[in-house]
Amino acid sequence: MSKKLKSIGATVVVDILLVTLTIYLLFQYAKTGADAVETERADMEISQDIAEMYGYIFRNEEIIYSNGGNSVNYLIENGEKVSKNQIVAQSLQSAADFSAKDQIAALSEKLDILNKSNINLEFVKINIEKIDRDSHAMYLNMLQSIEKGKFKDAGKNKNEFLILLNKRQLITGEIGAGEFENIITAAEDKKKQLETQVSASGAGAVEVTSNKSGIFYYRFDGYENHFTADAAKDLNFETFGELIRKEADYNILSNALGKVAYDFNWYIVCQTQKNKNISFLTGTKYNIIYPFSSNKSVESVLYKQIESAVSDDIVLIFEISEIPFDFDFSRKQTIQVVFNEVSGLKVPEEAIRIREKEDGSEIEGVYVKKGNSVVFRELPPDERLDKFDGYYLYLAPGKRPESGGGTLQLYEDIIVAGMDLYEGKSLD
Repeated sequence: MSKKLKSIGATVVVDILLVTLTIYLLFQYAKTGADAVETERADMEISQDIAEMYGYIFRNEEIIYSNGGNSVNYLIENGEKVSKNQIVAQSLQSAADFSAKDQIAALSEKLDILNKSNINLEFVKINIEKIDRDSHAMYLNMLQSIEKGKFKDAGKNKNEFLILLNKRQLITGEIGAGEFENIITAAEDKKKQLETQVSASGAGAVEVTSNKSGIFYYRFDGYENHFTADAAKDLNFETFGELIRKEADYNILSNALGKVAYDFNWYIVCQTQKNKNISFLTGTKYNIIYPFSSNKSVESVLYKQIESAVSDDIVLIFEISEIPFDFDFSRKQTIQVVFNEVSGLKVPEEAIRIREKEDGSEIEGVYVKKGNSVVFRELPPDERLDKFDGYYLYLAPGKRPESGGGTLQLYEDIIVAGMDLYEGKSLD
């Protein structure tokens, strides 16, 4: 009997010790956990509301035709400024040179596709679902065109389709960024070899000059006489629809060797649907982002907007008065119109706290880590500019009123997680 009692007593003692130890450990964890905090830097952030649509480029361009053979040795770089009557190329009759020219043109097109496909995933956020939707829609359009016997229409967007597929392979890791760079380098090296070959056989070549000053381009699409800056100024809803249905000029595609953009003012024209959340104002400046040009942002003025008489569609005509460096002037391309842009201090939503002042009133703000102490920074609700993805944007310090405004400063460490926070708490 006594042996059994002792055994039970020993079990009880052990259980009490385990419970005591557990309580002690939990207390120590809570004590240290109360002092542990997570922080996030208060940085400046820009929030943009964007409308994505297709845009058509309208420019005043003069086509340059070859007055010699069909093989061309270009004497200036693509995108380089030229003066009136400047020699821009030599044309040759040699069949070998003609073959080299075709290879150079094919490589130029290949490089254009590769460079537009080559995205830096560290800096550019790509929506793979949108890529899948767009590529699937293009694929279906190709099949429908083939079924109807419209083979030219089936291949109209082949380059854009290839760009989408290449981007998808890079995003999913089917092809590595380094491997993709090697493909681009190999194509560039081959193109340089062929250009050197054509340059070496320049004897007896006919010189080709520019009739106007401006910017010279090797590539042309056959729409240079349709999509002019002068035409953009007089567009209406019907004529725009007619223009985008036109065929490329066969004479330009067959006989041109380049073109000169001689007017620095150009236009981008878009057709989209009215949106009650977007109010476009004629004469207002908008930033337009061009994904085909490494997401360059170009300031543009809304020159004119034309409403349809039979639908909710609207045509927007933007005027641009600068020629961005290393810019892709593909006739039709996706653009992103920024219709609202807000800049301010980025503050995580979960960091916002309500604190009671000595007079009993409440103030809103965040706790920040200042050295080894906790400090409260006020953020008045009337200085809140925007909200997105779990963050608020607040008025920048330099734009606050002289007194009574927020007190959070740029680059301070906002406490986003921590227990028992209060003004002056030591984190030692």
